[in-house]
This record gives sequence, structure tokens and C-alpha cells, in this order.
Amino acid sequence: MIGISNQEAKEILISVIAISFALSINAIGIFSIVGQLQEFISLSSFFLVALGLGFILHELAHKFTANYFGHYAQFKMWTKGLGFMFLLAILPTRFMFIAPGAVYIHGEGGPISRKENGIISIAGPVTNVVIALLAMGALMVSGPALLSALGGIELWSSIAWINTFLALFNLLPIYPLDGSKVLAWNPIIYGAFGLFTLALFFTFGGF
Repeated sequence: MIGISNQEAKEILISVIAISFALSINAIGIFSIVGQLQEFISLSSFFLVALGLGFILHELAHKFTANYFGHYAQFKMWTKGLGFMFLLAILPTRFMFIAPGAVYIHGEGGPISRKENGIISIAGPVTNVVIALLAMGALMVSGPALLSALGGIELWSSIAWINTFLALFNLLPIYPLDGSKVLAWNPIIYGAFGLFTLALFFTFGGF
């Protein structure tokens, strides 16, 4: 399927909003939201921009790369994944597991080759790394006044760090994460890109 259906767009939007709410609940505490409603709204908006952009473009990168190879691809929301995410959010711990959904790919006219699967898989983390580099580049070339108008240093540095984290997490060689399929396709590309992403993670984390 080329393009995004209304149902697909709705499920992506629900997933992104759910992630921002769950992270905010986890940070503030479920029983403190009423007394800190303004902070909850502000934090949710922050996560919506800092994390939502990376999540959406990561999944769309998988989808459109699969489409490029002539395969059917569609994002599907995981109701159980969302429920588990909110369960962790309300528990008195900072541990979170974010898996609201994924892009499902079906070969059209033949099976998906190992190379195609590897390229489709690495497209998501590559997109996150590009977002991180663009965010850090904007942070370095923009003046204080422009940065203030566009969310401030904290937002842009968070976009950079969060996206490198998303890329690094998805590169773990554990099925069904992207890393397992990239490694099966080309260990050299997997290792080189993984080391580059790891270096960015520590660089942006200390910015």
C-alpha cells in the first residue's frame, strides 16, 4: 500500500499521543497529575514533539522503504502493547517499555529477500540518526533568540538524544527488533552503523 490510509494515520496518532501521556504519567506519578496538571500538559507536549516526531518518521521509513521494493506495508497499533505501557507508567518505577505498534510487511509477488529485509529494517534507525543530526545542527547554528522561539536548547538537545536512543534501542540484535534483521543481512554494515550510533548517543547525551 502506497500512501497512508485514514485508519493507519489514526492509529499512528493514537500511539504517539499515548506514548507522550504514558511517559508524563511515569515522570510525575499517577496520583500527582491533578495537583500538577499544568506540568503534566507541558511535559506531554514536550514528549509529543521530542519523541513523537522520531517515532512517526521511524515507522514511515520502514513503510515507504518496503513500498519502494514493491511490498505491502501498513502500521498497526498494538492494543496490548499500549496497555502494558500504561501499566508500567503507573507503577512506582521509572522503567518503561514502549511498543505501541509496528509496520507489518507482506511480500507482493514473492518473498522478501534477506537484503530487502535488512534495508527496510535499517531505514528506521537511519531516519532517527538523521533527525538527531539535523536537530543538533540546528542547535549549533541557531542564535539564542531563534532557539527560544522554537522551544529552547532543552527541546532540541532532547530531540537529538532521544532519536539516537531510539536508533540504538532498535539496533539491538534481538528479534523482532530491527538490529536482528540488519545483522542477518550484513554484519559489517550493522557493526559500522551501530558503532556510529553509539558514539552519537554518548555525544548527544553529554551535550
